[in-house]
Amino acid sequence: MKWKRAFSAVAMVVAGAAQAQDTAKSPDGLYTVSVVPNGVGDENGSGAQALVLHGTKGKVQQRLLVSKWNGDYSRNLASLSRPLFSLDGGYVYFNSADASPNSGYVHKFDLKLNVIKAVCPGWALRVMRTGPYRGYLFVQTHRYWDRPEGGSYNPVFLMHPSGKKLMMVPGSDNDEGELAVDPWLAKMYWRAW
Repeated sequence: MKWKRAFSAVAMVVAGAAQAQDTAKSPDGLYTVSVVPNGVGDENGSGAQALVLHGTKGKVQQRLLVSKWNGDYSRNLASLSRPLFSLDGGYVYFNSADASPNSGYVHKFDLKLNVIKAVCPGWALRVMRTGPYRGYLFVQTHRYWDRPEGGSYNPVFLMHPSGKKLMMVPGSDNDEGELAVDPWLAKMYWRAW
């Protein structure tokens, strides 16, 4: 990888102020990745944030991307949040969003190829660490009931890293679907973070 050092001391201070959910540590513990403020940006969020890779044992840094709005949700890279490393550390998953609750999208940054790929609609919550689905993602989506009374819910799905849906987490078909993940994992004796 080509490391950029232009984002030096200022980025380190700003990255340290990033919220815990907007920073993740690599499986080998050698890197962290953070969503950090990058300036004022425009009204759509282009330029307002950056996804930055940091070395934990030195000052090695690389700005992976700067936020950029797009009307196509699968290409929108604004309102970045919740970076997660893949199980092997080769990818960084992250979320983007727009004003609509249906606009969340999961993307992955390939650290070897320096390429961004769209994964699936929703918000990545965690990566499976144990069990037969090691490396799979928990992705929450916003859906609407097909009932006369209407309403919405936020189920969580177990997804292959390519974006293929495997199953809905049992009990997650409600407003706070993410609360069903921990009990289900405990019942299965699996772990995810």
